[in-house]
Amino acid sequence: MAMEDAAADLAAEFGGPGPEDLANGAAALAAGLLAQAHSLAGTAAALETSDTGHQGAIEAAAARAALAQAMAQAVSGAVGPARAELIRAAAQSLDVSLGGAVTQLRAAALALPTDDAAARIAAAQIAGEIAAALG
Repeated sequence: MAMEDAAADLAAEFGGPGPEDLANGAAALAAGLLAQAHSLAGTAAALETSDTGHQGAIEAAAARAALAQAMAQAVSGAVGPARAELIRAAAQSLDVSLGGAVTQLRAAALALPTDDAAARIAAAQIAGEIAAALG
C-alpha cells in the first residue's frame, strides 16, 4: 500500500501541470482570446469603413470578436465544466457554431503570448477540455 501511495505522489508531481501552471495557462489563454477579439474587431471596423457590400463579413467578424471576448471571460472567470457551458451559451446567443467556437479556442491556444512552457501545456489542456465538453 505504501508503494502505491508513493507512485501516486510521484505521478501527481510529474504527471502534468500544477495549480499555478493551470492558473498561468488560463491567464495566457484568456490573453490570447482577447488578442483574437481585438484583431477580429479591427477586421470588422476596417470592412465597415471600406465598403457596405461586406455586411455579412462585417457581422461575422463582429460576432467572432464578441465570442472571443466571451470565451476569454469564461476561461478566466470560471472553472471546469462551467467554462464550456458559458462558451456554449455565448456561441448560441451570437449565432456562431460550436465548431467555430472550438476552432477559435484552439487557435488562441496555439498563439499564446507567453514563452512559459508549463503555461502553454496547461492552456492546451484547458482548451482541449473545453473542446471535448463542447463536443
